[in-house]
Amino acid sequence: MFCIGWTRPHFSPRFIYPSEVERVYELKFGIDLENWMRKNQLIILSVLFVIVATLPPVFADEPGREFTATAVVRGSQGTRRMPVTFIANRFTSVEQAKHLAEVLEQGGQQALLSALSGRNDGRLRLGALEMPIALVVAEPQGKGYRYLFLTARRMQVEETTFGEESLDYPFGIAEFETDTFGRGEGSLHVAAALRIDADGHIEIEDYDGVDGSFEDLQKVR
Repeated sequence: MFCIGWTRPHFSPRFIYPSEVERVYELKFGIDLENWMRKNQLIILSVLFVIVATLPPVFADEPGREFTATAVVRGSQGTRRMPVTFIANRFTSVEQAKHLAEVLEQGGQQALLSALSGRNDGRLRLGALEMPIALVVAEPQGKGYRYLFLTARRMQVEETTFGEESLDYPFGIAEFETDTFGRGEGSLHVAAALRIDADGHIEIEDYDGVDGSFEDLQKVR
């Protein structure tokens, strides 16, 4: 190990060897630095261990505001791939989602749909299609976040006319998780319902299975 010091009068740099540092400690403080460190090695290691153990875990600093990905959508016409962008204007925390659990308990999915009507918490661009997002949930997950982008889906005429079961699945939901570096993957739910427990954690219930996935997902900002 070398240190760079300065000597006068020309302030030219020179190397200071560890033995010189030990000599300074011995002359100034009466301490044999090498012997002291050898005798107290266990104490030094114990202190370092305590310092490292009490450091907070590394998390992504803040929830991301914009993400890009490739959406892989499965449908009657086969599988399509298209670019998708998620933009969050406002986040709902798990704590805030507890209020939505009360709405669900009292009035079901349609009551929740009404409660979220008119909100514009973000935007979703899927190919040439852009739609408002009524709810964006960001939940810390490991060293990153779990995100839910939720919007009211368009009902088909036959659903509203004949009152099919699918009316109880009124949401379109994009769900994905990211790591510390903002990378991740997720799933697309075209017709889904929400289940929210007493702690505000959200689960997704699909009407007819998962309809797509997201690849190469990356946080932009």
